[in-house]
Amino acid sequence: MMNYGYSGFSMMSGAGLFGTITWLVVIVDLILAGVWLWQNISKK
Repeated sequence: MMNYGYSGFSMMSGAGLFGTITWLVVIVDLILAGVWLWQNISKK
């Protein structure tokens, strides 16, 4: 029972870590897209 609880906890923390990494990638992509758009707009 202790092992089951531990494996469940590690699975949840792993999913949380994966979700955090996914959100970080999304945020970085949005920032890069914003910088790229700003550079293109300011060139004109």
